[in-house]
Amino acid sequence: MKILSPACMHKVRPLHAALLHPFGIIVVAVGCAPHALSSVTAEIDTLLLWLYYVFFIIASGTILVDNMLIKGTAGGPDPTIELSLKDNVDYWVILDPISQRLYLNSTGRVLDRDPPMSIQSIVVQVQCVNKKVGTIINHEVRIVVRDRNDNSPQFQQQQYCVAVNELTPVGTTIFTGFSGNNGATDIDDGPNGQIEYVIQYNPNDKTSNRTFDIPLTLSGAVVLRERLNYEEKTRYFVIVQANDRAQNLHERRTSTTTLTVDVLDGDDLGPMFLPCVLVNNTRDCRPLTYQASLPELTDPMVQIVSKLHIFLAEPEVILWTPLAHVNPISVTPPIQAIDQDRNIQPPSDRPGILYSILVGTPEDYPQYFHMNLTTAELTLLKPVNRDLHQKFDLVIKAEQDNGHPLPAFANLHIEVLDENNQKPYFTKSMYEGFILESSPVGTTISDSRNLTSPLQITVLDNDVEETKDPQLYLFLNDYNTFFTVTQSGITRYLTLLQPVDRETQQLYTFSTKDPQLYLFLNDYNTFFTVTQSGITRYLTLLQPVDRETQQLYTFSTKDPQLYLFLNDYNTFFTVTQSGITRYLTLLQPVDRETQQLYTFSMIASDGVQESTPVTVNIVVIDANDNSPTFSNISYNIKIYTDMGPGEGVIKLTAVDADEGPNGQIVYEILAGDQGDFIINDRTGLITIAPGVVLSVGRSYALTVKASDSAPPAQRRSSITTVYIEVLPPNNQSPPHFPQLMYSLEVSEAMRTGAILLNLQTHIVSLCGAA
Repeated sequence: MKILSPACMHKVRPLHAALLHPFGIIVVAVGCAPHALSSVTAEIDTLLLWLYYVFFIIASGTILVDNMLIKGTAGGPDPTIELSLKDNVDYWVILDPISQRLYLNSTGRVLDRDPPMSIQSIVVQVQCVNKKVGTIINHEVRIVVRDRNDNSPQFQQQQYCVAVNELTPVGTTIFTGFSGNNGATDIDDGPNGQIEYVIQYNPNDKTSNRTFDIPLTLSGAVVLRERLNYEEKTRYFVIVQANDRAQNLHERRTSTTTLTVDVLDGDDLGPMFLPCVLVNNTRDCRPLTYQASLPELTDPMVQIVSKLHIFLAEPEVILWTPLAHVNPISVTPPIQAIDQDRNIQPPSDRPGILYSILVGTPEDYPQYFHMNLTTAELTLLKPVNRDLHQKFDLVIKAEQDNGHPLPAFANLHIEVLDENNQKPYFTKSMYEGFILESSPVGTTISDSRNLTSPLQITVLDNDVEETKDPQLYLFLNDYNTFFTVTQSGITRYLTLLQPVDRETQQLYTFSTKDPQLYLFLNDYNTFFTVTQSGITRYLTLLQPVDRETQQLYTFSTKDPQLYLFLNDYNTFFTVTQSGITRYLTLLQPVDRETQQLYTFSMIASDGVQESTPVTVNIVVIDANDNSPTFSNISYNIKIYTDMGPGEGVIKLTAVDADEGPNGQIVYEILAGDQGDFIINDRTGLITIAPGVVLSVGRSYALTVKASDSAPPAQRRSSITTVYIEVLPPNNQSPPHFPQLMYSLEVSEAMRTGAILLNLQTHIVSLCGAA
């Protein structure tokens, strides 16, 4: 409340009406002695009012005060007052004294309430001089600059990053990095400077906006809305929009940033047995069966041996040939399992794998087999009698050792092989067959005169099941130029080799042929000799013997003709035992990749003396029986947009165990590169193609073939898939060389210390400075 004298009321009433009333100032007249107000100075003092004018700025030349309503005139022939501006900092205000009007002076500049100018108000003094009496009254004019929404929110970082484990529960807050001054800021005032956050749809990462959400828009905290799966997607690019809260929705200003969410591998998958062949359009492996076999009655503590019987009526001659140790039992393919969570960090947190036999048939399998808990080696515990068990079908289990088993299962089939300890036999002691003398060559002998059915010769071996071919060799001791017998199957048949004539011969009788085993004595051959024909052989005395000199003569039999034998590899090769010229023949397949050279000595003996050993070197010539093999079925590669043409992406290496052209590998990209990548056909180095500019979000699936250089008809190959994902620059990636391989030529005349190559590495940035 302002108290004025009645003498001043006539001066104050106009101001009261125009100015004071809107501000709630009431002017009240109070009684005073006339002599107290006689002084002019006292009256002027009562008129020193502080006037506040609040006006809003629109453009240059804007009227700030339309009329000051100061009593008196500043223009015309007889002005009564003089008006001027004081404290007009930076000359933002222009005064028109005649009309008592104030203007904004913004010519060539902008009045900005926001930093760096930060002009929130303008205060000037309008000085009024009474020209008649010389008094001065100062009117303060305060101009408040109202905020205008002319600034967009600005994020404080170019990129934001967060790593989230794939096992994180839905509903968890995974990022709070927009809080405080780390997020977006807006220098406008009031609602124009308040920030709220929302996730936008990303056309290059279509699942990001539904996987994550910001339920509390003012906080900017990002919440997980859908489960993550590292095996399906390892990185999300979430577009986050920041907007102010201007009252007019159409005037709100926005800006965006990218939140990169890296998914960390979690322990959600168990082991899988190898090799894994995927079911079509799934990530599941087809059921796998491992195979193994072992001879019956094999003692696990000794070597496996092969037993060869030679029957000469009586006695029985048995030859033993060592082959290999039974334990651990060889399984095809080798039993192996890997954890499907291949990138759990740190590596020390990755679980180990434990192997065991879960169930099996027959139920007494634990008496015979044991599986190593950590290596999966299968060992035999005791001999297996094939009369009791012909096979074992087991279910094996692989599980994690961290208390979170997640088991995987596979089948193991073990075949028990029969020991060759039984003689083959015919089901009949005599067979009778019939054939027309006019029958052509190749006709099968019949079992009756009406020639309606063939003569069936059945031969069995108790070492082999009766339903299986015993694989016996049958031969005739006579008439083998007239007849032959089929050499496979349980039932054999006689066929005609040349025409027969009934008038010449009506009956052909033959039996199994004498094996013609030649025997000689390895000692005392001056005292004794052995007959060399017939199933039964006899020893005869060559000179008198004296009991008082020697009571017992012990010797063994050998072939009296020159006998050639090998000192090694006799399971792989054999030598013919008759004739001036002998031949080496192969007993079982050989593999150059397993062994390229077989060296052994060969000795000839006449029963009395042995020759000097001769060395035989057999070189196995390479056959193109191996395909190039990549180390992985597929490769996952991440590259970055700051990589340029010619930079290496990955160097693929395939291995071929063959040699020469059969082992020389050529690489080519079959599909999926879209012209953006090329491969060196000799080194396997994949590089970015010339002129290619990488863009974030692109992905490729390159099908790469590795072929050997054998002739086209014999050529072998294999393929792999290279999955490439293009990412923004990443400061978390290690430095990398522009090339994966450098080739140099060095002159022998170069001095020590000469510079051969300037190497440079690139360090790229995703979430901060490089």
